[in-house]
Amino acid sequence: MSVAPVIHIGGWPGAGKKPIGQRVAERLGGRLIHNHLMLDAARVLYARDTPESIAMREEVRNLILDHARRLPNDVPIVLTDALADEPAAKPLFQPTLALARDRNAPLHLFVLDLSIDENQRRLSDPSRAGSAKLTDGDVLKAIRSRQTLFVPASAIVLDVTDLSAGSAAEEICTYLERPHA
Repeated sequence: MSVAPVIHIGGWPGAGKKPIGQRVAERLGGRLIHNHLMLDAARVLYARDTPESIAMREEVRNLILDHARRLPNDVPIVLTDALADEPAAKPLFQPTLALARDRNAPLHLFVLDLSIDENQRRLSDPSRAGSAKLTDGDVLKAIRSRQTLFVPASAIVLDVTDLSAGSAAEEICTYLERPHA
């Protein structure tokens, strides 16, 4: 039995990581672990970026990933995250690397990029309302003006400006279906 891949999808807030990840996981018969599983759990109790919130996010992430390690080897795992290219990103990315290593699974990295105009438009999508997701276009503009995306070595950068979630997921799945060395 071959070991199913671990797939990491990164990108700006509002780029479509979760809907794309859902479609990829569905098509592959896998599981989606999206970054808001940790963020939303911590926000129920604590303000964002407080020491308590950061500790809880880490505990929840570790619990989820411990259970992901127990999944059968033929179950693909799709993870999402929004990481800036700064020193703090590397420790936050390490659990993804460890999950792939511990499962002895191939790791495929994708980063979603898109124009600022399209990114701001997507933030106003009604599906984001009422959640802890970023919806303020001015905040996004400020983030994008002072930060760059974390693009891990060997990541495929996919411009999703003109792609629906379904089309982007199709491109990712097509890539995954190709033989890789």
